[in-house]
Amino acid sequence: MISKIDRLARVFGQHVAIGWPASSSGAQRVIMIVYDPADERLLRRKLDVFAHEAAAAGKSWKPLDLTSVFAEWIAAHRYREVYFEEPDELHAIGEERIAAAAAEIIEAALRDDTHGPDAILGVMGVGSLYGFASVADVLSRVEHAIQGRLAVFFPGRVQDGRYRLLDARESWDYHAVSITLDAAGDA
Repeated sequence: MISKIDRLARVFGQHVAIGWPASSSGAQRVIMIVYDPADERLLRRKLDVFAHEAAAAGKSWKPLDLTSVFAEWIAAHRYREVYFEEPDELHAIGEERIAAAAAEIIEAALRDDTHGPDAILGVMGVGSLYGFASVADVLSRVEHAIQGRLAVFFPGRVQDGRYRLLDARESWDYHAVSITLDAAGDA
């Protein structure tokens, strides 16, 4: 039996095989690959299936993992001990700075010489930003740098263009292409 992640990869492959117009805006160059948060480990084990689908469509693929962004940011911060003692202080200024740190990492990968018009940067680990930074904020900061496509592996739900990271109550609108499976696991 083929897994949900394999079916999701197949839908992704069909989408990228169609191609895309060069005149697309940054937001239109984002592909949100929406999956059940419970499938995170399976997705990580099968990430190469998405790379294979991209290659089959004649696109280059480069993965990027944001899982450690917050840990690296806080470890390097000169006031980290204060934040550990008083976490509310982190909330007051942290969201902006953590979003900027994540965006900087993505933008660096997008500006790499290997990321051209036929390239896909596959970003995973956005669930680790939950509670620290908004995925929408991070994406809005990098849209201008996307030459090919930015495929964001999104653990959560989407309905009518409103995304809910990790099935949280809060949601946000974004104008990306959604790659999803319905409740029955069909595309």
